[in-house]
Amino acid sequence: MSSARVLVSFAVLGLGALALAAYARGQHTNAEFEEAPSDSGGAWGSFDPGAWIDAAFPIDDISQSIANLGSEVEAMTQQPSGFSIDANVRAFLETIKQCEGTANAADPYRVCYAYRHTVQDLSDHPAVTGEWRGETLPPAMCAASGYGPGCVSTAAGAYQFIKPTWLKLKAKLGLSDFGPASQDAAAVQLLRDCGAYGRLAVGDLAGAVRKASSQWASLPGSTAGQGGRSMGQVQAWYGGFGGGAA
Repeated sequence: MSSARVLVSFAVLGLGALALAAYARGQHTNAEFEEAPSDSGGAWGSFDPGAWIDAAFPIDDISQSIANLGSEVEAMTQQPSGFSIDANVRAFLETIKQCEGTANAADPYRVCYAYRHTVQDLSDHPAVTGEWRGETLPPAMCAASGYGPGCVSTAAGAYQFIKPTWLKLKAKLGLSDFGPASQDAAAVQLLRDCGAYGRLAVGDLAGAVRKASSQWASLPGSTAGQGGRSMGQVQAWYGGFGGGAA
């Protein structure tokens, strides 16, 4: 068995033990949560990329989390030289802000979809605090996202998290607010959950975009009908922010 496989095996076993312990703790805490109804739509500074391991995973996510970690660890053992995982992830986060259009705002972390409201209270997502109820989307956009006429987008923050997605990530990571560090942490977790993080670990930008387009409608390949950016634009932004590709 190769050293990479051995490392993957130990990592998976380790996460399994952590996940079981987290579940046991969850019997006496609020680790479980009721997912919010469906909705439409999608600093780095103090975030510790390893802190997610300490989160109490909802029991339904344990198997997927173990599978994700195994693929990520294996990818990292095969990482080409010339770039770092952290640099690639940071560059990709900045690229997402560019694609979503939040990078051009005075404070990207306070942006609400359609730019008609600026988040005032960062204690939680604005659709949770009640300061903003979202924006109604055009019928064609609702249909492209699989919803009927009159659907509402609650996309907010630098990475345009919709309310249900934010609540799930908040619970998984134990986030206490909607501040920049929390939004960055949630975005990295979402990259892990959709499989884009593992692609960035090996410098596969196209693969990362393909995975992440399921979460961010502005990325190339998204079928949400919200005007995705071109791959050329993504490559230029990503490289400009220091991202490396194999």
